Amino acid sequence: MIEDRIGYRYAKSLFDLAKEKNMLEEVRDDMAVIHEVSEQSREFRVMLSNPVINVSRKEAILRAVFGDSLESDFTKHLVNIIVRKGRERYLDNAAKSFLLLYDLDKHIQRGKLISAQPMSDEQVAAIKKEVEKETGDTFEMDVEVDPDLIGGFVLKIGDRLFDGSVASSLRKLKQDFKKNTYIKQF
Repeated sequence: MIEDRIGYRYAKSLFDLAKEKNMLEEVRDDMAVIHEVSEQSREFRVMLSNPVINVSRKEAILRAVFGDSLESDFTKHLVNIIVRKGRERYLDNAAKSFLLLYDLDKHIQRGKLISAQPMSDEQVAAIKKEVEKETGDTFEMDVEVDPDLIGGFVLKIGDRLFDGSVASSLRKLKQDFKKNTYIKQF
């Protein structure tokens, strides 16, 4: 999508500058704040994409929303540039792209572990250790509980899915029974 490309260009420029000036961690924290606000507030996203609200009003709203939470001057300048150029609707795309660039640079993979029952810290650590051993990267994951899985767990890493749930096994078994390859012979 074009939004991703535009956001990526801003993110790449900011990433290169922050890395050059050894400000990567501060800028990463700022971009995480921007992304979190965008994800949590529909009104914020609507305001950014609303062409009726003028530039000075959007700048004032962004200053009020982020206030002192943005540490880096680089991030503040990027936000101002994006708004002045009328591309504020791409701000969240820039934040997401920056976070992805940061993860690639630091060899971090992110995923989600969904289990039917709450897992112990030892179980979560064992899964994390195994993924890190296989990928060679640091692995960070969100842990959720979904009783609909009946048993087992599902692990999502990027676009890969490892499904070891009982619900999935039952669905596969149901499909096999529907095929009914057995022909009765009398």
